[in-house]
Amino acid sequence: MGTAMVIIDQLDIRDLQCVVVLAETLNFTETAKRLHMTQPGVTARINKVEKNEECKLFDRSKGVVRAITPEGFVFVEEAKRILEDFQRLITRTDAAHRAFSERLAVSRPRHVDLQLLSIVVAAQAVEGMHISFQQPCDSDEEAIAMLLNGKADVAMVAWPVTESYVAPLHLTHDTLLAVLPENHVLRGRTEIHLADLCHEQIIGSKHQFPKALKDALLGRCRTLGSAPEWLCISASPAESVHLVDTGAGTGITLVTKRYSEELTLTKAVYIPFPDDEIAYEYGVAYRQSDHRSVLNDFLQYLVEKCRPVEGPRGRRKPKAQATSKPNRKTG
Repeated sequence: MGTAMVIIDQLDIRDLQCVVVLAETLNFTETAKRLHMTQPGVTARINKVEKNEECKLFDRSKGVVRAITPEGFVFVEEAKRILEDFQRLITRTDAAHRAFSERLAVSRPRHVDLQLLSIVVAAQAVEGMHISFQQPCDSDEEAIAMLLNGKADVAMVAWPVTESYVAPLHLTHDTLLAVLPENHVLRGRTEIHLADLCHEQIIGSKHQFPKALKDALLGRCRTLGSAPEWLCISASPAESVHLVDTGAGTGITLVTKRYSEELTLTKAVYIPFPDDEIAYEYGVAYRQSDHRSVLNDFLQYLVEKCRPVEGPRGRRKPKAQATSKPNRKTG
């Protein structure tokens, strides 16, 4: 605590950020870029810190950083701790504010299930619930991280959710379809299996599927002896389908049944996977420690609108988690 007080005495948070990022990059230009500052601005702050500490934190000459000094290593470690404490202060204060309000912040990845998203949006527009959406994340892991650090109250994520301190609610299920080109040997099938994919090339985009689904698909194929090659060469699922349909791409692609209803094929065909092999499953997650009645009401609303039924592999959606209020303290 004493060291932290000495560091923070004549410095501000931006000064500490400049030191920590420069220690990571050893480059003033890259540091300025990361912090959205000018390079002279970064240099000025580093000089300020070194003057305040009366020692050199970096071995540098003519703007080139060669290494971190021993004093610099000590300073950076302490600065990181202060920055982490400061971030925790901000996020916990924000979470505490929402805890005493009727507002719910929702995090979501870019591949969010559109049916579930429309239901959540309707909760605000039709039911009058106060919901704010965070900027879309690149992955389910980021959406869960926002939940854990207090930046979100509910995360819309793919199933399954295994993170500690997080309670999941399984809500939607959609059949997965393979999109096969006109000359594919399997296009006459009424159903396709994971074993059929073992030597295929799958055309996809970065955010076409949740990581959990992609990992499950590739993992199960490996247990069958081989795994398909996953080519992230398209900008979107629609472009993946277009590449297969026109023959511009060598391979197949995968989409959900609901998404396929929005697309038109000219040459390619859709063939479904059995739900007991693989399916697109989605839901929400929330902190186990959050016992607000507004969250209970929101989860109850989702369950009623999604109408959970028997899911893939005969697994029942955990309706009791949201509908049985005695299981969750309110207030």
